[in-house]
Amino acid sequence: MKNLKWYTLPWVAVLSLTMLSCDDDDNKPAGAFEKGVFVVNEGNFGIANGTMSFIDPNDGTVTQDLFGTVNNGLALGDVVQSMSVDGDRAFVVVNNSNKIEVVNANTFVAEYTLEDLALPRYFTTLNGKGYVTEWVSFSDPGRVTIIDLDLHSVTGSITTDFGAENILAHDDKLYVSNNFSTTVSVIDPATEEVIKTIQVGSSPGSFVVDNQDMIWVICGGGYDLDYNPLNDGKLVRLDPAESDNEATNSVTGEIELGMNVASKAAINQTKDSIFYFSGKSVYAFGTSASAASSTPLVTEASATSFYGIGLDPESGVLYLGDSKGFVGNGTVYRYTTSGTVVDKVTSGIGPSGFVFK
Repeated sequence: MKNLKWYTLPWVAVLSLTMLSCDDDDNKPAGAFEKGVFVVNEGNFGIANGTMSFIDPNDGTVTQDLFGTVNNGLALGDVVQSMSVDGDRAFVVVNNSNKIEVVNANTFVAEYTLEDLALPRYFTTLNGKGYVTEWVSFSDPGRVTIIDLDLHSVTGSITTDFGAENILAHDDKLYVSNNFSTTVSVIDPATEEVIKTIQVGSSPGSFVVDNQDMIWVICGGGYDLDYNPLNDGKLVRLDPAESDNEATNSVTGEIELGMNVASKAAINQTKDSIFYFSGKSVYAFGTSASAASSTPLVTEASATSFYGIGLDPESGVLYLGDSKGFVGNGTVYRYTTSGTVVDKVTSGIGPSGFVFK
C-alpha cells in the first residue's frame, strides 16, 4: 500500500498540473489571426502577386501579404480567387495557379497544397468533404471537384454547366452558380449527381440566404455582340424545398435591377437586406420589397470601381473593395448599412472578397 501511495501521489500532482495547463491553453488565443477580417487580393493576372491581407478589428491595423509574411516570403500565387474557413483550416483558392493552399486559419501557417485543379473558383465543405468549383476551361462545362479532407486528395468530380462559380452548402445540398450561362445546378452530395438545373438569369454569382430560408442568387446581366450591357441584372429567389424535383419550379421571385451589376452580393445581420454594387455605387434591396430601388445607398466619389463586397456578421459593417484599376494596391472602404462612411484602409492588388472570422 505504501508503494501504491508513493506512485499515486506524483501522478495525481502531474494530472492536476496537466488539467491546469489545459485550462490555461483554453484561454490562450489560438493565433494572431484568430479574430478579424481577411481580404482576398487577386493580384495581376499572370504575375503571381495575389495576396491575403488581414484587418485587426481591435486597432484597425492591416497586415499585408499575410501568407508571405508568415511563411518566409512564400508567394501565394496567380489570381487569388477566394478563401473559405472550416474549423481551424482555411482554404485559399488560387485560380490561375490551379491550386488550393491550405493553411491554419488562426496562424496562417501553410499546411499543404491541393494541386492539379483546373481554374478553381470557390470552395466549401459539407459533411466532412471539400467541394471546389472549377471553370475547367472557357470552352468546356465547369465542374465541382470533391476533396477528401483527411487524405488531401481528389476523389471525384461532378459536371455542372459552363463557368462553375460560387457554391453554397445548404440543407445537405450544394448549389452552384454557372457564371458563363444562365443556370444554377443543384447537387445531391450523397449521389454525387446534379439533381436539378434551375434557369435564373445571365451571369449568376453569389448566393445569400434570407431570414425565411430562401436562397437568393445575384445575376450580373448579359452583353450584346458589341459588348454593350443589356442591363438585365437581377436578384432571383429560390425555394430550397423545391430542389429535389426537376419538374417543379424553384424560382419564387425575380427582381429586375435595371442595370448590369457585379455578380457579388452580401446580406445583413438580420438577413432581410441584400447589398450589391455597380461601378462605384452600392445598392440595398429589402427582401420583402417588390422592386429594386434605382437610388444608390452610397456612391463613393473617390473610388475607381468596386470589385468586392462583404458584410461583417458581428459588427454589421459593410466592406467594399476598390481595385483601383489593378494599378498598385487597392482600397477597402467600410460603411454602415445606412451608407455612412466608417473609414478606409489600403489592401493588396485587386481586393475582391472578404472573410470574417
